[in-house]
Amino acid sequence: MKLSEMELSPLLRKDLSLVDFINTIASIINNGRYQMRVYASIPTHTGDQGEFGIYISGTMFRFYMYDDTNANWKFIEWNGSGVGQASVVASVALTGQGAAINATTIYTPSAAGTYRVNVYHLVTTAGGGTLTTTIGFTDDEGAKTVVPASDIDLSVDTSANTGTSFIRSTATAITYTVTIAGISGSPKFSLFIVLERLT
Repeated sequence: MKLSEMELSPLLRKDLSLVDFINTIASIINNGRYQMRVYASIPTHTGDQGEFGIYISGTMFRFYMYDDTNANWKFIEWNGSGVGQASVVASVALTGQGAAINATTIYTPSAAGTYRVNVYHLVTTAGGGTLTTTIGFTDDEGAKTVVPASDIDLSVDTSANTGTSFIRSTATAITYTVTIAGISGSPKFSLFIVLERLT
């Protein structure tokens, strides 16, 4: 929506404060300019319907919005670097797999951070063996591995496990590896991994 220029009467044009006010409103609407309210403390008052604003404490930032339906405040928080809600940075979706998978890069961070790794693996065709999915990463002290989801028995059709791990990774590759101990027959499996950046 855009406001067109208004032709004010000579009498109204004499009221410079009114003219300034009208021009400011037009600028906000036409150019998207809005100065958000900044709270000095965490808001606890009863807000007007739809009221919102920013609260800042050190490197912590919160965007608050008043929920009139439930009569409380909701907020989204992020830190000084601008990272807020968890964001998916990479994913893996493999189906019909029948062999081990060597270390494969999921994602290489541009800077150190904290990540959540979600793993789900399942048997789609029974055979024999035990399958393990391992996540590799490098934290501030060196190379590490973690197994978010418990192993699955490839002899049990539709067997599945899921799990989540939190890791701290420097700017080096985050990988996944699939190993199969005692494989026999022709088992098939699927693997799904979702990697989220938290901070």
